[in-house]
Amino acid sequence: MTNKSLPIRSILLAFALFASVGTAFAQNDSTVQTPVVSDTAKSSLSKPKHPLSIALVYEFSDLSSRNLETNMSRNGKRYNVDMEVSHMFGVNGQYSYNDWISFFGLLGYRQASIDYTPRNRAEKEETMTSHNIFLQLGAEIGFRILTAKNYQFRALGFAGLVGGLNLIDDYYMSSPLFGYVRGIGVQLNIRHIFILGGFRSTHVYWHTYHSDHWGEDDYEFMADFDLMSSPFVSIGIGF
Repeated sequence: MTNKSLPIRSILLAFALFASVGTAFAQNDSTVQTPVVSDTAKSSLSKPKHPLSIALVYEFSDLSSRNLETNMSRNGKRYNVDMEVSHMFGVNGQYSYNDWISFFGLLGYRQASIDYTPRNRAEKEETMTSHNIFLQLGAEIGFRILTAKNYQFRALGFAGLVGGLNLIDDYYMSSPLFGYVRGIGVQLNIRHIFILGGFRSTHVYWHTYHSDHWGEDDYEFMADFDLMSSPFVSIGIGF
């Protein structure tokens, strides 16, 4: 072996060593940059930043006569009934299971004004006021339209069941309320704050029949009505 071949061999060995070290470093760097994510970690990435929220809700309610069905009798006398309802306000709590599905509970208040007149008379006999306190429980499904670092815009739909109480001076009419609610809306999230608006439709069934319980007292009242496409707005905070 000549002395001229020694520098060439040394250069080749150094190049091979450098290439092997560089390859190992590149493989190690790529492993750090793209870690393997388990299925559990992937599912946790879809969890919302603020899964719990509380909000104030206001609904602009309007009861149309064509969406109202009533039946009232007292001691064998039949009555015509007219009914009006106030706007609704309440407090809504929500838990977001993931970016798609949420569960909500709403505690609300609404006032109802009831006019009833004997069918054989033209003048109004009496007006009663009922204070309705009710609870709505349901689920919501939504999807993101726009997403950025500090805000999110999404569309959603929801449905739930309604149960409530009538606080009224007439003992015979203090029966529970039952029904269901459904609606659609859009929601804007800005950091912890969110604003929600849309339309809600609520069906309410209110039925009192006490003749079997009070012997000679023959009393029956039924109101079955729909509050269709009522606009609502809600503002709240997530934590």
